[in-house]
Amino acid sequence: MPVVERDGQFVGIVSMANLATRAEHDEELREALHLITERGSFWRHLD
Repeated sequence: MPVVERDGQFVGIVSMANLATRAEHDEELREALHLITERGSFWRHLD
């Protein structure tokens, strides 16, 4: 996921792995990641 400043300037990228390392201590984040990943890959649904 791209990270941008308020003016739209690109700052960096946050990956699922970045979020997962924080999820250990954050129940709400852990649940959100679970819901995102449980549906499977976007590409899998293009059949």
